[in-house]
Amino acid sequence: MKTVLPIALMLSTLISLPAFSQEDRGLLGGDFKVSVDGEINTSGMYGTDSGKVATLRDSYVTLSGTFKDKIRAVITANLDQIFKENKVELTDDFDLGAFIKEAYIEIRQVGGAPVAIIVGKQPMAFGQNVQTMPIFKNNPLSNMQEISEVMGVTVELSEGLFGIFDMAEVSAFETKGGDLEIGRLDGVSVRLSKMLTDQWLLTLSHAEMGNSHLSTGHERRTSIGLIGETQDGMLVGWVEGMYFSNNPEYPNSNFGITVGGSIRVHETTDVIVEYTWVEKEVSQIALGVKTALTSNITIGAEVRYNNYVERKDDIVFGVNVTYSFGTSGSNRNENYLFDDKK
Repeated sequence: MKTVLPIALMLSTLISLPAFSQEDRGLLGGDFKVSVDGEINTSGMYGTDSGKVATLRDSYVTLSGTFKDKIRAVITANLDQIFKENKVELTDDFDLGAFIKEAYIEIRQVGGAPVAIIVGKQPMAFGQNVQTMPIFKNNPLSNMQEISEVMGVTVELSEGLFGIFDMAEVSAFETKGGDLEIGRLDGVSVRLSKMLTDQWLLTLSHAEMGNSHLSTGHERRTSIGLIGETQDGMLVGWVEGMYFSNNPEYPNSNFGITVGGSIRVHETTDVIVEYTWVEKEVSQIALGVKTALTSNITIGAEVRYNNYVERKDDIVFGVNVTYSFGTSGSNRNENYLFDDKK
């Protein structure tokens, strides 16, 4: 039970921080800011072939401390790791490494230059990270569109690229994730971003992954993504193509693509359509809708048709309820149906 004490202490700290008075926070100085933010995502799914699934996947709480907007320390916890069978359960085999989703330090304006350095367990520089569907992890390419929960270092340059790109990021990381140990740095990635116009963003990414902990051998991923929106923000579209080799999830494939769009049919409601194709594996058509009920609660529903190459097709229905909380207020809905303050 040795792992229970530090986890319980962390959770009690996270719960108590929002209750700090302004006077208490003032003792830390105006240059230092502490915030706690998070989401509880409750999802239920039913597939005609895959059956029923209920999950708290993508539920998290983040504790961050910022000094003069230049140095930031972040710890993010995977809440689904402590909720077992609809109850909190901490046991001797509790996986602390899986519980800590992120733990990193970010330093900006290094030497007064437009350079940032991020060190620790973090999402690496790769992909355009569009997560619009209610249960976005049900996309067949979701695991390839990001590299996360691994130890590494990222260097970000936001100026001085001769006008060719607006931002360049380079990461070096271990490809074995899900723990808090610093292993072999056998992966490297680069991401370049460019605003083509005020409404169009181009993203180019490439990753070389040694995968020394797997038997699949060296893996490569190349992503090309484009995101655009109308001036009023009512319509958003995106496309991301992925070239890859020796991927353990899709060993017989080398290409996949996702194309999607979101339209705001009401100030509180979005309708999303997405199509994904993975060569020699699956094609998926997805339709989703999300509505902001209150400033903290969003409900979404989706249906996905999976046309598999080598197994039975599956239609998956999903419902997701998201409760957001925090002291910064950055993750709250701006427009919503019901006033939750009454």
